[in-house]
Amino acid sequence: MKKKTKIITSPFAYASPWILATAIGMLIAIVFFFAVNNLQREKRILTESLYNKGQAIIRFIGAGTRASMMMMGTPNPEQFQHLIEQAAGESSILYIALADNDGKIVAHSTRALVGSSLDHPLLTDAELSPVGKYHIVSDQKTNRKVFEIVAPFKPFMRGRGPFFKRHLQAMQQAEKKDSPTWQNGANPSACQPFPGKETWLPGDKLSIVVGLDMTEQDKIIQQDRYHMIYMSIAMLLVAIGGWIALLTAQSYRSSQKTIMNMRAFTDLLISRLPVGIIATNAEGHIQTFNSAAAKFTGKTPEQTIGHQQGAVLPQIQQLIPSGEHELEVLDTEILLPPDSPTPNHLRVSSVPIIDGQSNAIGRVMLMYDVTEIKKLEGQVRRHDRLVALGKMAAGVAHEVRNPLSSIKGFATLLGSRFADESEEGEAARLLINEVERLNRSITELLTYARPLPLAIVEVEIEPFIEASLKLILSDAKALGVSVHHEIAMKRTRVRLDKDRLNQVLLNLYLNSLQAMELGGELHVSVQDGPRPDTVAITVRDTGCGIAENILERVMDPYFTTKPEGTGLGLAMVYKIIDEHGGTIRIVSKEGEGTTVGITLPG
Repeated sequence: MKKKTKIITSPFAYASPWILATAIGMLIAIVFFFAVNNLQREKRILTESLYNKGQAIIRFIGAGTRASMMMMGTPNPEQFQHLIEQAAGESSILYIALADNDGKIVAHSTRALVGSSLDHPLLTDAELSPVGKYHIVSDQKTNRKVFEIVAPFKPFMRGRGPFFKRHLQAMQQAEKKDSPTWQNGANPSACQPFPGKETWLPGDKLSIVVGLDMTEQDKIIQQDRYHMIYMSIAMLLVAIGGWIALLTAQSYRSSQKTIMNMRAFTDLLISRLPVGIIATNAEGHIQTFNSAAAKFTGKTPEQTIGHQQGAVLPQIQQLIPSGEHELEVLDTEILLPPDSPTPNHLRVSSVPIIDGQSNAIGRVMLMYDVTEIKKLEGQVRRHDRLVALGKMAAGVAHEVRNPLSSIKGFATLLGSRFADESEEGEAARLLINEVERLNRSITELLTYARPLPLAIVEVEIEPFIEASLKLILSDAKALGVSVHHEIAMKRTRVRLDKDRLNQVLLNLYLNSLQAMELGGELHVSVQDGPRPDTVAITVRDTGCGIAENILERVMDPYFTTKPEGTGLGLAMVYKIIDEHGGTIRIVSKEGEGTTVGITLPG
């Protein structure tokens, strides 16, 4: 029975477009209201700024007048004129004028206008406050707006300050002495009076007019107006875009749900496939990484998705062809993860993803685990070699056994001439035992197709290891190789075929010695195996090591890198361990030595 899926649809998706249009219209009205309000507020701020600037200029001129009084005793019209000209030097100040109640200009930033008449309605304003008034006028000559400030000019605190009193006293003394205080050169402290005035006292009713340029302020206001217009246009465009979006919302939602269902199905299918799948985009970032790929590479999806493939998986990145035209890479074999003691043997196919315009928009890599297949292939190859070894053994057995019989006879004769407890007698017995063991090995080689049954017995492991090492002590001493062994088992006895395992160890010892021609260290350790009732024997040397490209082939029959070797030693080792029901593993790095680990049921 197919389960029905309930589709939850938002009511907003089917709302009338007029609702959105009304909402957008209200939003535009609100934005327009706040924009106008901000424009008016900015106008007020700019007006206050100009007014404060004008007041600051008036205070500056008043301060300059007071400073002149402190130095000269009486106001110097020439210095005052110079002070106004200096104050009007800023570009935003159009003019500064000082006039009396009759409109006669006493001082002006333009010197040529001194003495002329100024027709200004605020000069005779009886209600003019001490801080003055301002208004905005248009300059007909330059066709620009002028911000004018008109204020009473009373720099001496309205005739009550100490400088004003000192000035009056000085003027009274000058009148008593009939001194010409307003003529040039008559008195060092005298000054030339203003034109048209016999005297100019700080208490005279004078007014100061400051005109400021409003060009920059008008530009700011104009920019604000443009900003308000742009905001309104933007909101209108948003309304139109929203209207169009609503008209397409339903179809978009339907297509989006279809895509989500397809993606869910695809994700489920990809996650359950036993094939490793890695998909990247055009920039090489990993987008898909299923559980099989995580198992093969040793990486989790969290460590890979969203990252550059070359950064997290450099081994796979090497398979991607470089250049403009990305080609398919089929059936490339790699080992992953590379740092694992038991890496997976993978067959990788890399295929580019092409869009409708023949552009590469990504890449998919498929990984198939062929580890078991490789093991079976190796076993078949090894079996074929062992069959060939058995056929060859039949041809050479006769030639080998005859010399062995002679060696055993001479060893028996030699041993009879020495006492049993002597070193020579022990050496003769050892020689006889080795000949017999070699004879048994030849017999087993002849019957490779029909292996002899194992003679499993309980063996004291430590004496067994020590006896096996005695066979190579002389050779080790000659090469400068130190030999060590360590027994770290809880139990002392192990079940095994003594002769065959001794043959295994001797082969491993001789290989280690041949790899340490310049000296080194041979270490043999025995300990409990990784599983219950197993024993692990490790033979480790510090020799030249084995190259990585031949490591997998060293146990194949007839494969050897030694000029005088036959390639049968490790093949026999593998067969004997396999007959015991154990496993053997060789770990080696060129230039750093070799470690052979044997695990036996015990």
